[in-house]
Amino acid sequence: MEQEHLIDTLNELLKGEQMAIHIYSRTKKLQEDAQVAHMLARFEQDHKLHAKELTKMVKELGGEPNAKLGMPGLMANVMSFINSLRGPEHLLRQVYDGEDKGVNAYLERLEKLDPVHQAKVKQMLEEDHNHLKWFKDRMEEEKKERRKQILH
Repeated sequence: MEQEHLIDTLNELLKGEQMAIHIYSRTKKLQEDAQVAHMLARFEQDHKLHAKELTKMVKELGGEPNAKLGMPGLMANVMSFINSLRGPEHLLRQVYDGEDKGVNAYLERLEKLDPVHQAKVKQMLEEDHNHLKWFKDRMEEEKKERRKQILH
């Protein structure tokens, strides 16, 4: 039973990774700022590696990887499209919020994992924290650029 619970927890994380991959794939195409688009592509690759590792962990435990996005994935796609129309600041905010939710999902599930899987997941979590730092810095830059435009 404990192994089944572990597989379920890893599959929950896998779904989050698949959602992140899907959102980054869409938003990088919608982003006009080349630097931001490049970072989104890099973060997408990070999440693809996370998904690959989580899939491997599930299979090693004898489970079947399940990464169907369902309604939350559909809603996130709709919101990314709407926010892309509203401008880069809104798009960055949405992606930041999604990344933050992903970090929290990892933190909430970390205790449900055994020490071996915890160590692997902590590495993924560290990368996601770095994503959040980059987004915060970039959103601050966007605010400064907007202030300059207003003042000039």
